[in-house]
Amino acid sequence: MKKLNLKLITTLVGLGLLGLPLHAEDTIKIGFAVPLTGDFAPYNEVAGAQCMTKLINDAGGINGQQLELLIQDTNTDTQAAISLTERFLSNGIVALATIPFSDTMIPVAQIAAANGVTIVQAQSTQVEMHTGVVDNFITNVAPDPYTAAAAANYALSQGVKNIVIFTSDEGGSWSARTPEWFAEVIEENGGKLQARLNYTSGTTDWSPQIAELKALNPAPDAVYISWAMPDIGILIRQMRSAGLDAWVVGSDGFDDPSLDALAEQDPSVLDRVFFGTLAPAVPGSRIEKFQQECASVGIKVNGLFPALGGDTIKIIEHGIKAAGSTDPTAIREAIRAADSISVMSVEAISFKNTKSYALREIPVIGFKSGRRVVLSQDIPKNVPSWP
Repeated sequence: MKKLNLKLITTLVGLGLLGLPLHAEDTIKIGFAVPLTGDFAPYNEVAGAQCMTKLINDAGGINGQQLELLIQDTNTDTQAAISLTERFLSNGIVALATIPFSDTMIPVAQIAAANGVTIVQAQSTQVEMHTGVVDNFITNVAPDPYTAAAAANYALSQGVKNIVIFTSDEGGSWSARTPEWFAEVIEENGGKLQARLNYTSGTTDWSPQIAELKALNPAPDAVYISWAMPDIGILIRQMRSAGLDAWVVGSDGFDDPSLDALAEQDPSVLDRVFFGTLAPAVPGSRIEKFQQECASVGIKVNGLFPALGGDTIKIIEHGIKAAGSTDPTAIREAIRAADSISVMSVEAISFKNTKSYALREIPVIGFKSGRRVVLSQDIPKNVPSWP
């Protein structure tokens, strides 16, 4: 495990900015035991949560009570998340966010369940959380089979037939099974899975995998990988330098502004890149408008994943108002009973029919002249079965 930075960087937005007491008894506390450092730091939801908390608090709070965010770094360490969960529970939190991987979310949810507290996750797509192993889990987005199917459908529309998938066990089902679901849809529509290639986090030299790609006959039309920056950017550059022009297709891990930055020197480098993701973070979108509103109050929300933290707070706010209570179990029941919950990334979501995830239209994002564009956006009807 990487060395942890366990320094408490509790950011009490609204409260801190208003100069209120750090642990006032009349506050509604929400815990964020999340990666603020390490490889997955760019994907945490804290900035959006901070912004929405400030907006709510500045408008008078929820039923006259201010929100208080308890935020501390876990890096990517499960034991740190568990320890922080226990600490936050003793401080009376009503909901909790944590590391978005099932090997952390499951034990954390089991511990939180003793206090009736729900894990409200901004961006978790892993199917393990929807199998009934825990009942106190809610995620703001649709599971990975939906994004895989949406990306595969767009690939098919572009004539993709022969594919290679990259898999890794390091991100749970997100990195190991999402590529398989993509391949399943391609094969069901007459395509062929030519090879499965493995990789590890932090890969800076993709030459062994690229050599295998170049040896294939016919050359693959597309490669699919469910992973994150900066590894993805390195893969794209090294493939292009090796003369491979196959589509590079991915999941929500591609949805990072640092991917867009690859096009600053050469916009064409992203011409044959696209990904299925969680919500449309493109010019003119609701997410862009939320980011602008946050900037106006002095909070920078850079990218999709931080923005989804605004949704987390809106979901919890709805639960508190609908329940007329700050009891954690009552909040969860009210969230799951709602026909529609207004959020920041899309107009509205609901957990009424799914219980643990918000079924959304899945945008497929590509690039034209180095700028993001929505290539398709719908709820795919050919989602592979899971778990």
